[in-house]
Amino acid sequence: RNLVVCIDGTSNQFGEKNTNVVALYNQIVKSDEQLTYYNSGIGTYAKSSWKSLKYIGQVLDNKIDLAIAWNFERIVKSAYRWLTDNYRENDKIYLFGFSRGAYQVRVLAGMMYRVGLIHKGNEEQIPFAYELYAKHDDTLSLNFKKTFSREVKVEFVGLWDTVSSVGIVRGKSLPQTESADHIRFFRHALALDERRVKFLPEYVSGNKSIGQADGQPRRADGQPRQPDKQPDPPHIKEVWFPGTHSDISTPLLWMSFEAVICGLKLNPSTVAWKMESLNEVKESLTGIWVLFEWIPWKRFSYNEAKGTTHR
Repeated sequence: RNLVVCIDGTSNQFGEKNTNVVALYNQIVKSDEQLTYYNSGIGTYAKSSWKSLKYIGQVLDNKIDLAIAWNFERIVKSAYRWLTDNYRENDKIYLFGFSRGAYQVRVLAGMMYRVGLIHKGNEEQIPFAYELYAKHDDTLSLNFKKTFSREVKVEFVGLWDTVSSVGIVRGKSLPQTESADHIRFFRHALALDERRVKFLPEYVSGNKSIGQADGQPRRADGQPRQPDKQPDPPHIKEVWFPGTHSDISTPLLWMSFEAVICGLKLNPSTVAWKMESLNEVKESLTGIWVLFEWIPWKRFSYNEAKGTTHR
C-alpha cells in the first residue's frame, strides 16, 4: 500500500484559492491501497459559530502560531501518529509539504529515520520519541528505535519551496533535515523570483550533489548501478521554477509527474500548463517585507564555518 502525508504551509487550508498541496491531494487516488492524510498549515483554525472564550483563546493561539510556529511540533507529531496507526510492513510512505509544511515534512522523515516508527499501541511514547530525535543523541535514539519502533524507509518526499523562516527564534537545525540519504526519492520545487529574506530556500545537502563523488552511477538506495540494468529515477531533483513563493500551476504538474514515476497513484490532472503564465510573476517584496530586508536576521549558511550568517 501507499501511505500519503500532506502538510500545508503557513495560514494555508482548503478554500477558494488553494496551494499545490491541496491541489495535489485532490488528485490523489483514495482507496484501501492508498491511504491519505492532510494537515492544514501553521496558524489555521476552524471558526466557531459563536465567539466563546475558548474561540477567542484559539484565535490568539493561532496568531502567535503564525509568528513563531507555536504548533510546529504538534503538527509533526500528529502526522507521525497517523503513520503509526496505519503502517503495515512493506507499505510505501510518500510525504508532501509546502513552505513551513515542507520543513515539517523533512523533520517527519528525519524523525522516522532516527527513532523509527513506533509500533501501534505505543502512541503515548510519541512525545518522547520527538524529544529524543531533536536532541541529536545518536545512542539514545538508536536504543529507542530498537526498543519501541519499526525500521521504515520513506519512499518519496515532494516539497515546494522549503523556507528558512520557521518561527522568529530557531536554534540549530533538527537532525536529518539537510540531507536526503534516508529518503529514496527527493523532489524539491524552488521559486526563482522570490526575493524576501524570510523566504530564502533551504537546499538539501547545501545544494551540493551527493552520492556520485566517485563518478560511478548510483541507484536510489546509494548502491552502484549495474550498466545493463534499467536506471532508477534520480535520487534527488531540486528544480527552479518561475514565480514567487506562493505561485501555483507549473511546479504542481512537475511534482505530479515525478510522484507518478515513483509509484504514487493520481487521477488525471485538470490543470493546464500555459506558457503565458510564466510571464505573470507577482512581486512579493512589497509593504512591510521591504522593511524586513534591513533587519540582520540570523539564518543558516552552507558556506560559513559556524553554520549561520546574518542578512
